[in-house]
Amino acid sequence: MNKLQEFLAIINSKIGAGYVYGGQSGQPLTKEALAKLVNTFGRSKYYYSNYSAEKWIGYQYFDCSGLIVYTLRRMGLIPAVADYSAQSIYSVLCRPVNRSQLRPGDLCFKNTDNSGIVHCGVYTGDNRITHARGTFYGVVNTQVFDTFNSFGRLKYFSEDYNDTKISFEEAVKTVPAATTIYDLPDETSAAVGRLEAGGTANIQAVLNGSWYMVPLKGKSGYIKIKPLTDNEELIGALEFISQKSGIDKNYWYKQAMNVKWLDVCFIKIAQGFGGPGKK
Repeated sequence: MNKLQEFLAIINSKIGAGYVYGGQSGQPLTKEALAKLVNTFGRSKYYYSNYSAEKWIGYQYFDCSGLIVYTLRRMGLIPAVADYSAQSIYSVLCRPVNRSQLRPGDLCFKNTDNSGIVHCGVYTGDNRITHARGTFYGVVNTQVFDTFNSFGRLKYFSEDYNDTKISFEEAVKTVPAATTIYDLPDETSAAVGRLEAGGTANIQAVLNGSWYMVPLKGKSGYIKIKPLTDNEELIGALEFISQKSGIDKNYWYKQAMNVKWLDVCFIKIAQGFGGPGKK
């Protein structure tokens, strides 16, 4: 794994983390840390009419530039005390590229007439970007919105090439045997979790046909593809429910991924209404 691949793996491992303005430490948010940020930057950055940054207490948290600063610090590419805004990341750490030149690991920026650069994220390929989107969303992977209008290549990776193909697709797999969840798609990286035999794995993305990315609380991790198999019972149940409801199967996948035991409930519901599986 070269430096560019490591950069992308770390960035994508933060999908599921929170967005909190000023966040860049990689530590879980506490009430005390939030109070300190409010004291520094003002309440309006964290509290809105019907939601607040308190939703991310207990989660790792970043803002858009903080996600990139955290990753570069962790890799030792910038000093541990270095700090950059989205504007200075673009002007100091990048060389400009055209949208047509984008490759995974390049940065995308929202550049405004009045305020300059106000948002940034990391291009992951196939017109997709991982970014700390906002307090409501947290760190997510989305399409590259039209509002991203400036692009840059970090100077640290100008000679590196990324041959890791990442495909963001949601699925649910069966875990036949206990499986380690790694911090990075590398079996020498730290173990950050474990899937027990007989359970299910919620898949967020596939890397090079050899690794899955799976959600953990406040981040994501990586598991080898080989040990997992399709959860045929759940797939059949979701296809049945999708046909009956007229709602796309991927919607039900998302619900099964986000709520504990909901996969089992879907199977039972489908069976109760004459769907596939044992009664």
